[in-house]
Amino acid sequence: MYYGTYHRNLDPKGRLLIPSKLLSEGTKEVFVVRGHEGCLAIYDPESFQAYVGAFARMDFESDPETRAKMRMLASSIHPTPVDKIGRVLLGKQLLSDYAIGEEVTLIGVFDHLEVWDAQAYARYALANGIAYDAPKRNRSAS
Repeated sequence: MYYGTYHRNLDPKGRLLIPSKLLSEGTKEVFVVRGHEGCLAIYDPESFQAYVGAFARMDFESDPETRAKMRMLASSIHPTPVDKIGRVLLGKQLLSDYAIGEEVTLIGVFDHLEVWDAQAYARYALANGIAYDAPKRNRSAS
């Protein structure tokens, strides 16, 4: 399970150092895919199989929206090796495609990690933090 927020700088080659506590021992490959709201998602092999399995059960033949989702996912998959110190090469083109700069925010989202441009994530957190923090009213009390 992945959780937490980590601030990182990518190296000049576009490599991201993933904190060692987030990588299972012996992880040699991860899957980088299109995320939501402009981020990249990183899945370990086991979580990736479960994620793709959910898509495989969808109705490709008769639902155009499902076909679009499946195509967008499949076309964005980048199997990526993890080097011996825990870095993954995201690459300049992929980072450019997602408008992710040198300063990134890495967040754990239970079954995967997300890589955000640091400023984009700050804006996202500001816009969405209020909804998360707002207490729910007990309507039966009134």
